[in-house]
Formats: sequence, C-alpha cells, structure tokens
Amino acid sequence: MCAVTQLHQIGAKPGGWGGHATLFINGAEIDPGASYPRLRLVADGADLSDPDSGVGISVNKIFDNVTWVAIPGRDEFFRGGLAAEQPLTRDFYDAAIQKATAAGWFRGIGIKDPVMRQRPSAISSEEFVVRHSVGTDFALNFARTAYSARLPMNRDAIGKVIAYLNGANESAQKSGYTWNMYTNNCSHVAHNALAAAGVWDPKVARGPGAMNVARDVLSVARALALSQMSDFSFPANSFVRLYEAGNGRPIDDALAAFRNHDVRRTMGDGWITTGPGALIASYPIHDPTRNQMFAPGRDPFLFSVPMLWDKANTYTMLTRDAPPFVTDLAANLAHYRKRYATTLASQRSLKDELATLSGNEDEEEFRIFYGRFYAYIADELKRTDTRLAQSRRLAS
Repeated sequence: MCAVTQLHQIGAKPGGWGGHATLFINGAEIDPGASYPRLRLVADGADLSDPDSGVGISVNKIFDNVTWVAIPGRDEFFRGGLAAEQPLTRDFYDAAIQKATAAGWFRGIGIKDPVMRQRPSAISSEEFVVRHSVGTDFALNFARTAYSARLPMNRDAIGKVIAYLNGANESAQKSGYTWNMYTNNCSHVAHNALAAAGVWDPKVARGPGAMNVARDVLSVARALALSQMSDFSFPANSFVRLYEAGNGRPIDDALAAFRNHDVRRTMGDGWITTGPGALIASYPIHDPTRNQMFAPGRDPFLFSVPMLWDKANTYTMLTRDAPPFVTDLAANLAHYRKRYATTLASQRSLKDELATLSGNEDEEEFRIFYGRFYAYIADELKRTDTRLAQSRRLAS
C-alpha cells in the first residue's frame, strides 16, 4: 500500500490535502478478456522477481462505472517509463499520455458527467480520462512521492484481495461508483481489499451526506475509546497501519498472540502478517530540477491524537528516518531470525499458559492455537535461515 503526496501541477491549484492511496499487487495481472478493469492471479510458479511483474491499483474520484484502474508493472505505475536522469518535459508528459491511451489501460472507464462535459472536442474520451489520471493513477512519480508499506502474502491471500477488487468493479458496473472524501475514498478501497485477506477488520464505506460523516466521526470516537480501528480512512494512516500489521503484532509468545484477534484470524488461515519482508520503501517525485510539469506537494494528511492514538511519530520515522530492519532485506531477515529464535527459546509450557487464561477465554481453542502458533514460528525460523543464507551468498 502506498500513501502519496499532494499533486501540484506547475501553474495550477494544488490538489487535495488528503493525498492519495494506492495498492501494488505482485502476483496479480490484468485480465485481458474483460471489457473493464479486472484482475486474475498469475500462473502458479510464475517468476515474481521480474521488475515488470505485478499491477498498480488506483481509485479516482472522477470514475463513474468502475472503482479502480489497473496499471501493469512498477515502472509504468510509479515512473511512467521516465528514467531518473531524464527531464520531465511537456513532450515526454504528452507522450506518456498517448502511450497509456494506446495501451488501453483506461478502456471501458467512464467518468462523472460534470468532468466529461469539460472535454475538448479534439480529444477522444479515453485520452481525456488518461489526462485526468496521469500522476494519480499511473506515472505517480511525475507528480508525487509515494511512501510504500509492503506486506508479503501467500497465493490464497492475494486471491482474496483480487476477488474483493473485482467485486468492487462489478458493483460499480451495475450501480456506479460514488466517491466521498470522508466516507468512501481511495483508502477505504485499499483497506477493505486487505481486510478481505484477513489483515484487519473491514471499514464501513458509506455514501455521501452529513449523517454518514457524523457516523464516521462517532466510529472514530468509539475506536479511540476501545483501541480499535475506526471507519475514518486517510492514506497516511493506512500506510502506518500496514507497517504496524507487518511489524508490530505480537509474535513473541502464544498468549499475547491469542489475545490479538487479527493474529488469531490469519493464524486460522496459516499465516501471520508480522514477519520478514514487511519493508518500507519510498518512490520520490521526479527531481524538481528536471521536472517541468510538477512541483512537490505537501505530505498526505495524517489523523493523530497525541498521548492517545499517536501516529505522527511513527509516520515521521518511516518517511524520514526509517531503521535498516524495515528498509534493508538482509537486516530485516536478521531481525526476524533473532525474534523467532527468542520466541522459541522463551516458550512457556502449555500448562503454564493455561494457568494464565482469563475466565472468558476458551481453553480448548487456546490449546489448538498454542500448537499451531509455535509450529508456525519454528517453520518461519527455518525459512528465514534459508533466506538469510541465500542473501549472504548473493552478497559475497
């Protein structure tokens, strides 16, 4: 998941203060037989290390008959085919629009009537959609910096993400897509796609209107009081939450893990979100000294409550001074190798753990969880040892 900065085209008014949220899914590909954007799993055993594998997913508030568009490959999604040393000129910008139009990535996508009525007669409808999407739905780094939180998933989990996204576009084909800044935005779609894989609880995506905004405000207050997740959704907050899901959940003893309902949910499917490979990466806006089209925009808005629900310090750390264990794979593997080994070395007996269960916790359910949890940690330790050895061989 990426949280991206504000869009600010030179000579124009800056874009929304909330920024933007996108997904990049390695293991998915565009379904070429569909008349509107749909995804499918890549063939089992496909090489996912290819730099052009995967698809970027972006929601745009101007879309009418779909919720999201899919762009193939990291280079097109983030860089728009622009090399770091090249200048972003008007000619290259226009060429990127023509390339995206010819590629058919936006074929079958309709946009809201008030926007479409602004289309000059000399520009085709599809090119007009692309011109409103560059820097937001593809070629993100023409205009924005993208802060990315990565989360490794197995094939089954990716399949659930794809199914959710396809369902969202199927629904929009039937009844349209209604975007709302607070109650149904790009972060809701990305969040709920990951929720479909069990990463966290889903959010309620509501329609427009003051009553629905009020319901979201109440959900925020309730979430703060109960230390749960609210229905308010902002790109920067979603970025921090995915980092926390990938690195901050309890995997150090069985009882703490059992008491975390997110861990229990994914453990039932045979995995835990916190583990090796949950890295942070930044894809910066094209160098302003070589960028004739866009100026750097502000960071996306972050909702944070100091002393109660403080996400600001975490966001600043991740985007300005992230530690090596979340930016470097070798350091990340070493970190989790140590963490897994410590978990196994400090394992308490099932009898001792059962003695600390509270009255409302199911003993038989915990017995099953206990066995699965420590078997999973042992397997992950072996897998991490193998990956560390491979990493060291490649580095030598």
